[in-house]
Amino acid sequence: MSSSAQQAADGDSGPDMSGLMAPVFGYAFFQIAHTAASVGVPEAIGESPATVEEIAAATRTDPAHLSRLLRSAAAAGLLTLREGGRYEVTALGRLLREDSPSQVKHMMALHAAPAVWQAWARLEESVRTGRPAFELAHGADLFDHLETDPELAQTFHRAMAASTSTQIPALVAHYDFGDFTEVVDLAGGNGTHLAAILAADDRISGTLADTAQGLSEASSVLGEAGVADRCTTAVSDVFESVPAGRDLYLLKNVLPDWDDESCTRILRNCREAMAPGGAVKIIASLVPEDPRTIDGGQMTALSFFDISLMTLTSGRERTLGEYEELLAKAGLRLREAAPIPDTAMYHEVTALAA
Repeated sequence: MSSSAQQAADGDSGPDMSGLMAPVFGYAFFQIAHTAASVGVPEAIGESPATVEEIAAATRTDPAHLSRLLRSAAAAGLLTLREGGRYEVTALGRLLREDSPSQVKHMMALHAAPAVWQAWARLEESVRTGRPAFELAHGADLFDHLETDPELAQTFHRAMAASTSTQIPALVAHYDFGDFTEVVDLAGGNGTHLAAILAADDRISGTLADTAQGLSEASSVLGEAGVADRCTTAVSDVFESVPAGRDLYLLKNVLPDWDDESCTRILRNCREAMAPGGAVKIIASLVPEDPRTIDGGQMTALSFFDISLMTLTSGRERTLGEYEELLAKAGLRLREAAPIPDTAMYHEVTALAA
């Protein structure tokens, strides 16, 4: 008798493999969720359960293939199958809607982009060689590639703005700018972050600095927020120079994208540009010195962000001690590091001239 037959005869079906579904086949669940969101399944269903035929008509998809997608989406917890073959969107599935405050649909679109998907396929080679997977896949780093791929660049900047929009309430509620009145948001993209800061404090004027591509939608964002009269834009390469003479320089989610040498160059440019008494604020997740000290869910999210950085860039998530080393190399010193509540391990790290 074979071992499997013997197990069946003994009532032992072998090890439970269900726990391997997420780590082994997570790529498939991601594509199921992304495809459902991309074709508009949550919007097509709306607030009332709908049949496959109704959803197919609304999404202009093939009913037979859609039926299989919906069944898989239900197995993943995004939908619920009701009586009469009608599907209903779950609370988890509602996060995939275009109007969801989570804005997760835009981040999924970035990671589902072919160029990014191809980079993830080179993760093993990245681990073996120490080179970014994106560079291995495309022969250029992510940011150089964005200059030649307008479609991916648009997807990238929308994902970054969407991510920022979900964090803004916690960030703005936490900020205390004290006597600082001239704020530069470096690599600030379309201005979502800076616009919220200016709208919350009319004492502050701002400068939004980024590449021409990054600033392409800034005028409309600043205008709609009603802060365009207190904000200028500056085409800037943070590795070469930053707008001079301001008293506060913000680096939100910038340094994690780069290696230590690049980070030091950015920070040194800030040190040389800032007015006397000025400061630099780094807004980023901090890796705890002992990972056992934080919640498992938070560590899972932080670990994913870190591996994403390893896949797409030369950067990484860092500990506070590692940031202090970067500051020292750039002629800066740590003043304080404060956690920002209701964010993914975000901290506000403030530095002054050494």
